[in-house]
Amino acid sequence: MSLAAESLAQLQGRTGVRSEGLEPALCVSGRCDYMERATLKDIAMRAKVSITAVSRALNGYDDIGEETRNRIIEIARELNYQPNFAARSLVTQRSGVMGLFVLGRVKGEGFSHPFSGQIITGILDELTSRGYDLMVFSATRPPGENEPSYLDLCRRRSVEGAFFMGLRLDDPWLPSLKSSPFPIAVLDMALMGRNTHSVGIDNVAGAYDAVRHLVDLGHARIGFINGYGEAMVSHERLQGYKAALLDRGLEYDPALVVMGDFTSEGAERALRELMQHSNDITAVFCASDLMATGAMKAAFDMGLSVPHDLSIVGFDDIDLASVTSPPLTTVSQPRYELGETAGRVLADACSGLQPPSRVLLKATLVVRGTTCSPPTKQ
Repeated sequence: MSLAAESLAQLQGRTGVRSEGLEPALCVSGRCDYMERATLKDIAMRAKVSITAVSRALNGYDDIGEETRNRIIEIARELNYQPNFAARSLVTQRSGVMGLFVLGRVKGEGFSHPFSGQIITGILDELTSRGYDLMVFSATRPPGENEPSYLDLCRRRSVEGAFFMGLRLDDPWLPSLKSSPFPIAVLDMALMGRNTHSVGIDNVAGAYDAVRHLVDLGHARIGFINGYGEAMVSHERLQGYKAALLDRGLEYDPALVVMGDFTSEGAERALRELMQHSNDITAVFCASDLMATGAMKAAFDMGLSVPHDLSIVGFDDIDLASVTSPPLTTVSQPRYELGETAGRVLADACSGLQPPSRVLLKATLVVRGTTCSPPTKQ
């Protein structure tokens, strides 16, 4: 398997998005039309100026008059001009391209997951404002031993830095990323290295707040539907779950923790398993909103009322969370800000600045309709 880069459906037509396997394009008009390339000479002839003037106008130099610059830009739009990135990088020794690796366990999972879109939009908006393009790679598993590594792919495409979403703790290429010769930014994993930067959510505090909310409502038997063991966020949210119980004087019972694989279907199975093992559970904390919706479905199928028989809390605050019936109490992650921050950190690092090696953003509990006090014992 090779890592195949693909463009995001929701980002199609966005200026600055390039994808592996397609002819790289920068769309001055914001539309990606593939046609015969116009050159600086074509624009210069149409505008009746020198090639140097065209180059300086399109690169933002202030020694070109505003009227001339606007005329050159308009002609570039009309001709659908696409810069020669290879030639530009030879001159500047910089490609102006960042890589984004989106890793999922099944095809399309990274892109289609409702949590990812706003993060990627935040990354792209920040990079666009800094003059960078984005090349997107996706894969369902890490590269094999005889396949190009993440860093090899970055070198082949001359990216200046790379983002990673969905890395797993068992990824065999993690050591190589720690020693990357160029800046990388990892989302939701603390990866320490000379050129590595980690940007994420305070998952421990977010999970702590969710469970504390349930305990404060009077719940004492609280199940936890976690994701999977290879995700660092699963360990962090479990840590917050445990801490909230212990701080409120409740015993941690490992039998009340089951894995739901970060899917709705997995959470349905997990809730049934929990209720069969401990029918005195009155509340469940789920490590993602998708799993919370699966738990809600399973509860309804079992004849349980949410929240009167069973309170449920999710994590993420995806768009679906506010329109479930009842609306889901959840921990909200600032997804766009997360992407924007990652973009700023990596762009700063590639510019020779020294951004922090780790940035944690605050998650916020949003109380809606799926939580209330536990039912009164008969």
